[in-house]
Amino acid sequence: MPFESPLSFLTGASASSRLSWSHFNLDFASGIAIFFGGKAALSALALQPLYGRIWHGWYNAPGCHAIVWELVRTLLQGSVSSYSERLSLSLGLDGKKGPKYIASRSGTVMQHTRHLAYVLNNSKWRGNECKPVVVGERRSPTPMQLIIVDLKKKVLTGNNTLPPRSSLHSSLPIIASATSIVACAICASVDDWLSFKMILLGIVSSGITSFIMCTAKITLERLKPADGVPPGDGMLLSDNRIVILRGNEEDVNAVTKGKLRLKLKGGGYTLLPCAFIALSQVTLQLVFMPFGSLPGQLMFLLSLLVSGGCNLYLSAKEDDVQSSALITLLNTPEVKTYEASSRASAAVLACLALCWESGTPPKQILKEIVPIEPRVWKAWSEFLEENIRKKSTHFMYGDNESTGDLDNREGKLLLDLIDDAHAAYDQYIKDHK
Repeated sequence: MPFESPLSFLTGASASSRLSWSHFNLDFASGIAIFFGGKAALSALALQPLYGRIWHGWYNAPGCHAIVWELVRTLLQGSVSSYSERLSLSLGLDGKKGPKYIASRSGTVMQHTRHLAYVLNNSKWRGNECKPVVVGERRSPTPMQLIIVDLKKKVLTGNNTLPPRSSLHSSLPIIASATSIVACAICASVDDWLSFKMILLGIVSSGITSFIMCTAKITLERLKPADGVPPGDGMLLSDNRIVILRGNEEDVNAVTKGKLRLKLKGGGYTLLPCAFIALSQVTLQLVFMPFGSLPGQLMFLLSLLVSGGCNLYLSAKEDDVQSSALITLLNTPEVKTYEASSRASAAVLACLALCWESGTPPKQILKEIVPIEPRVWKAWSEFLEENIRKKSTHFMYGDNESTGDLDNREGKLLLDLIDDAHAAYDQYIKDHK
């Protein structure tokens, strides 16, 4: 055995130490990496019923522990036969609180609506018909968007399930699947069959769970209103957006009170194998993956990194995809969008949309959007009420009892409010001749 110089010995020992320390860290990393990305994994799973792609999810993904927890929690919270509501809540397909709703004809006020109203209020409306019409030129600190949704066709509920949809993001899982398959092949080429089996386990486990979820059906359940009730016209009101709903009471109720359900093809008992498979994946990968070779662990981490990135991207787009899909349940409503320069302009548009044909007193709508008790606002609201009552084709105003007591500052504000009302009034009449 040749004699080694002290310098060569120290260099070799240092390199060996770094390799051992690196390998130790990699053992640790490959063991705990599966616990990252739980929220993103749930979001990706929730998109399966919306996409309906049986080849989605066939990749080695992190975050399965979160899926196990949600599925088990769904089963433990009640009987297997009543799982559909709890499952939609667990996956985030239902359960969010929508904005306040004011029914213009009946006077009903709901402080919080349900998930579909939340989706409707937060949706990024697309298409030429949804291109906002700018109303008013005054720069106000409180601009608002107003969207008029006419529910001309019957909202799809009960047995009418939401059909799967495609999107720009629906092909992204192919990249994650290809990466996991290549990682398996590389592990086989270096004879690391342990890492090969662990990656393959992740592909099969995630794939089976995704396949079962993609066959699920999303349905909307609603309460049938009493006979003879008036149309359910009203508005969803939030800080910077007003959504006007016009249609019969039953369809508007589906938006404000409807409950979304996720029904699996095999029933609630299908959740048991899904939870067992995901739990097996987490347990086996946690126990055995640290014993893989260095190349195998690198391939395992690479597959998790790419698939986790895919899940994270899909999670970021979940609201967009969900709103685009769930609005399909409204059966292609007619939509008109306005970008009001001030809250006063938005209030005028809301009054015209809800009061012009129905005869509802505008004051009932105005008091929910703007203050009408101060003298200047009271005078302005009286002008608006008179124009709507007379069904004037142009906004008219003049002196009355309320304007006589206004000082110079209030007079200037009144002129600004009249300009807002004039712009909104004329634009609405032009669009709805």
